[in-house]
Amino acid sequence: MEQAVIDRQPVGSRAGRPSRALTADFVRVLLFSGVVVAHSVNGINNGPDTLRAAGLVGVLLHLTRYGFVAVTLFVLVLSMQGKTMTPIQFWRRRFGLVVWPYLAWTLIYTVTDHLLGTDNPFPGVGQFAHDVGRSVITGEAKYQLYFLLISMQIYLFFPLIAAVMDRTAHRPWLVLGVGAVIQGTMFVIYQYLPRPSGPVWDVVYQHLWKTLPMYALFIAIGAVAAYHRAPLEAWLREHAVGVVLAAVVGASFSIGWFLATSGPGRLPDGATTPWNPVFLPWLVSGLVLLWMGAMWWDGMRQSGRRVGARAVSAATLRAFGVFAVHPLILDVLARAGYFDALFTWFPNSATIRSVLLIVATLALSLVLVDLLLRTPVSKWVVARDRIPLPRLRRRRSVSHA
Repeated sequence: MEQAVIDRQPVGSRAGRPSRALTADFVRVLLFSGVVVAHSVNGINNGPDTLRAAGLVGVLLHLTRYGFVAVTLFVLVLSMQGKTMTPIQFWRRRFGLVVWPYLAWTLIYTVTDHLLGTDNPFPGVGQFAHDVGRSVITGEAKYQLYFLLISMQIYLFFPLIAAVMDRTAHRPWLVLGVGAVIQGTMFVIYQYLPRPSGPVWDVVYQHLWKTLPMYALFIAIGAVAAYHRAPLEAWLREHAVGVVLAAVVGASFSIGWFLATSGPGRLPDGATTPWNPVFLPWLVSGLVLLWMGAMWWDGMRQSGRRVGARAVSAATLRAFGVFAVHPLILDVLARAGYFDALFTWFPNSATIRSVLLIVATLALSLVLVDLLLRTPVSKWVVARDRIPLPRLRRRRSVSHA
């Protein structure tokens, strides 16, 4: 394995550093925002009168987990264009970007769940160490951290994924078809087949959805899109109307099924699971619609229009941090009584409650991330290099003068 190399020079690309994919940045910011929306809506709407609406929001925002995988592969493949390195070199460069934040937030959330939760006192030292160790293995310290486990698996298997793509780049439909079969099989197993019995199988089944086969189609989509970026985007622009219409049809199928099988205060078993095969048309269509929107935005940006390019760049810098910290903000707001206050102020409007909680969570998350970005541990907790304080910048500029 050490003698193998990762040589990213896709068909039709030139060696050298690839241009930054601002379309991917735009989509990634939207996906991270969607995670905050999903957890805020689900956190404050659990009554029978909001069950169906909150369920639909949750179904639509399952797109975030699969979209993350596709965008991660897309950016990763592009970043390796024109570079040659062994798997060991690749792992040394990449793993630290996610391992240290994962370990840091696993510990942080293990502690804060006891500090902020009700009726959840600290256990003894031995039990606490056991809880931390178990959370590291399973990604269960907080409900969003499983995605960092998936990211680590992507990095671990990327040399193999790259080797497969090198041999099949000229057959993209085969790659997409195999990915669809693998992911579709996982969806069917989890949605329709009975849960296996026995303690070992029970543990495997409980965590198998956090492994790459559950995301195989979106791994394929991200890798294929990066390998064929220029011709793919040209084709999408040429056939934009047809692509959007097809995506709308796919999305309508999944949403229509949900609405037809649910009712006010009633959701059938499995109606909101993220691996329901009926939702695959929406998951693919939703990603296509986001990407088409990002391409439209990038086209306006390149034409010289002011469409918030700086805001997208700033949001990209902070997106991972918001992803990491927002459950902590939600826990603090709940403990401070903000949830109860929203129900007191707006007892009959779930929409207003949800919007105010989303705005508060995003705003406070951004404030906390900006503070963390200016600390020596920024790379460990928000996966970004430290931003010097303004005073330090002035001193440095004077000293260089």
